[in-house]
Amino acid sequence: MLKLSNVSITYNDKAVLDNLDLTANIGEIIGVAAPNGTGKSTMFNVMANFVKPDSGHVLFDGKYAYRNEKEELLIHKQLCSFPEQQDLFEELSGVDHLKLYANMWKGSAKQVPEVIERLHMGNYVKRKVRTYSLGMRQRLCFAMMMAADTPVMLMDEVMNGLDVDNVALLSECLMEMKKDKLIFVASHLLSNLDLYADRVLFLKDGKFVHEHRFTSENDIFLKIEMSTEQYEKLKEKMALPQGYIYLAKHLLCIPLNGMNESEQTKWIERLLDYNEKEMTVGPLGTVEYYDKYYSKNA
Repeated sequence: MLKLSNVSITYNDKAVLDNLDLTANIGEIIGVAAPNGTGKSTMFNVMANFVKPDSGHVLFDGKYAYRNEKEELLIHKQLCSFPEQQDLFEELSGVDHLKLYANMWKGSAKQVPEVIERLHMGNYVKRKVRTYSLGMRQRLCFAMMMAADTPVMLMDEVMNGLDVDNVALLSECLMEMKKDKLIFVASHLLSNLDLYADRVLFLKDGKFVHEHRFTSENDIFLKIEMSTEQYEKLKEKMALPQGYIYLAKHLLCIPLNGMNESEQTKWIERLLDYNEKEMTVGPLGTVEYYDKYYSKNA
């Protein structure tokens, strides 16, 4: 278990993290969705002890963490952060990087061939990194995390620079890995988070403003694209049901939970006047919540 307890950090009189509380457990993938500058990288750095909070604590397995150098070393054997591409060694091969991470965290490189095969890297992994494309470098960084194989992983922008096929491959790997790990993933590929995350946190003004859990109990909405003018005219014609949401001045979401079948049908018929737009039914996803909390048009 990893826990943040009342963690605060202030830079230049601005609260980057404001009494932040979070409890996370092995077996979870936790997505973090927030624009740049909202504190998600700072939160990761606090977890990894790269940045000391002004107040509050990090706890591992219920105990205060990072109290002394010996404890730091023990925790860092259990936690690995996603490497940045600029930190790769241009004259070393991909295999060299994988063996380095495997030996640093696991004390053995026996799993490296398996990682190479799983990520389909065999055709280039022995070449020097200076010959790699952006996507190959990013896949190598992910492979280094797999080689480290730590119980806790902090991944910031793990899908950056990857094509659709590689995004799908890494998403599959994340779902395979989570059974015995706690994995945090910060990503701008919002809809991709919905595929593998157990919950997504939305960070704003130093606090979590929303936690979206993916369960069968999520509210179901009738969703339709609608301009502000159309939305205002609709409100003049009829009262919208309690709990409706109009997101980022473009998406009307009508809650269907609690309505009987007849009421649901009536709302679908009412919105047929806007039949040039596609209607969908389902829970709100990461994209919609991101629009709700961060869109300039919200």
